[in-house]
Amino acid sequence: MSTDNLCPMPAVHTGKPEISMAPLVDIVFLLLIFFMVTTVFPENDGLLIEKPSSENAAALNNEQLIIKLDRHGIAYMEEQPVTSDDIKRLLKDELAVKPQLAITIHADHRATTASLIDVLDAAKSAGAKQLGIATDEKRG
Repeated sequence: MSTDNLCPMPAVHTGKPEISMAPLVDIVFLLLIFFMVTTVFPENDGLLIEKPSSENAAALNNEQLIIKLDRHGIAYMEEQPVTSDDIKRLLKDELAVKPQLAITIHADHRATTASLIDVLDAAKSAGAKQLGIATDEKRG
């Protein structure tokens, strides 16, 4: 008597071989989290201003409003281009609420002196008492 008839082996029909996608999805999410955690976002607000450097630069501790002046002489407040009249009107409103508000001008080092003086005059006309021009620390 043969042993093949006593205990037959069942036939296994597994079909086509396939790859499970579950581990792939896990790896993609891990990579996504890794890149989100390790990404460094730039600190600028969309407008590139190259400030001049100064040996006597100091940080301000009080609340301030920033006016940016690009290299073409265009002034920006809260990322919106503004004219001298707009600066006067907007600063009067802000200074009515916060009279001790400091106004800091971030002027590009390639901006003309005339455009910087226009912004300073507009801020003074609006009643600003604390005006400053932002600089970077000199290196080397």
